[in-house]
Formats: sequence, C-alpha cells, structure tokens
Amino acid sequence: MSTGKLVSFDGSRGFGFIRPEDGGPDVFVHVNDIGLDEDELRQGRIFEFEVTEGDRGPKAVNLTATGAAGPPPPQRHRGHRGGGLSEPEYVQQITELLLEASPALTAGEIVTIRERLTEFADQHGWLES
Repeated sequence: MSTGKLVSFDGSRGFGFIRPEDGGPDVFVHVNDIGLDEDELRQGRIFEFEVTEGDRGPKAVNLTATGAAGPPPPQRHRGHRGGGLSEPEYVQQITELLLEASPALTAGEIVTIRERLTEFADQHGWLES
C-alpha cells in the first residue's frame, strides 16, 4: 500500500492525481477505480491506495481515506451575504492555496491572481460585508 495526498480532482471529468508521500510521479486516480463516494475526494486529503500500471502510467486503486480532509466543497450561493469569509481571511486562504498548488508562482503572479479572485468573489457575494 502507498500513501499520498490528493492534489487535484476534476469531478466533472471523474479523475485527478495523488502525490505519493514517498516521492515519485503523481499517480492518476479515476472515480471508477476508487471504491469511494466522490464526495470524499477533496484536495489535501490523505489516502492509502494500491498502485497498478494503467494505460498511461501509474494508477491508484482501492483508496482508503486516512488523513485530514481538505476544505468541504464550496457552497454555491449566488448573491448570498453572511456566513462567508471576511476579505482578509479570504485573501489569506487564497494565498496559502496558491502557494500550495504552485510553489513556483512569483509574488507578483500571486498578487495579480489573488486580486482578480477577490474581485470575483466580492462580485458574487461570497465575502462578508
């Protein structure tokens, strides 16, 4: 059994990637091979899994959640105010997510992306007033 962190999952396409804790390339994971409910597939969650050789490289099967889940899936409340993050909290969370997702981003790139995402969140009422 291997252990690793789910670093991405596209629910609409049914696949993602797990980064093994012992290093090596990310391992492909497909919803049909995991034996879990798709709701359990959250970025940052730690899984134990078996690795098989797929058509395009290593593939994770028989996943078992072992570690902390990432944040719950976002609630989609258009125009809803209240219960969201304050702007400073949101900016901090976005910064941490960007650094985790792509450590090679420059400070300028992070600031630009963060500003654009904050404007978008505010326009959709996702931030507390």
